[in-house]
Amino acid sequence: MNRAQKETFVSEFTSGIASAESFALVSFNKLTVEQMTAFRLSLAKQDVRVKVVKNTLAKRVFDKTAFAGVGEHLTGPTMVVYGKGDAVLTAKAIAEWASKEEFNLKVKSGAAMGQIMNESQFKALSKLPGRNDLLVMFLWTLKSAPTKFLYALKDAPQRLGYVLGDLKAKKEKESQS
Repeated sequence: MNRAQKETFVSEFTSGIASAESFALVSFNKLTVEQMTAFRLSLAKQDVRVKVVKNTLAKRVFDKTAFAGVGEHLTGPTMVVYGKGDAVLTAKAIAEWASKEEFNLKVKSGAAMGQIMNESQFKALSKLPGRNDLLVMFLWTLKSAPTKFLYALKDAPQRLGYVLGDLKAKKEKESQS
């Protein structure tokens, strides 16, 4: 890359990282071209970007952001995986691929929700429910109390009707005897 290309790359990558909700520095040793292509395409469907970067250029980018501390993890072959959407979904997508046996990925470091994370914190983040799942759970919780109350209101008169019906049947039986 010449100097102009490097400057363009750094500016584009800086804007991508600045707008990302989360990112991870991933070590990728011994990946085949087919595995890398499958990884990129799978993550692209989830609106997650993958960039293989030179460590010196990545350090420049991260020094311009609030995540300058991740620069110390930029050693060896490094891939930056970042997503603009839900941070948990990005972490889940990376963890899904890292857990595959034939896939040799290791999260070195990352950041999500404005906080720098190590590998274990990133794995813990991937086990949480995503934003949409949390919203659905919250709405079901809001819905359950009024629903139970309405069932209780409906149940009392219904049971009263059953009791009165049984009482009427018992009185009719007694009057016939």
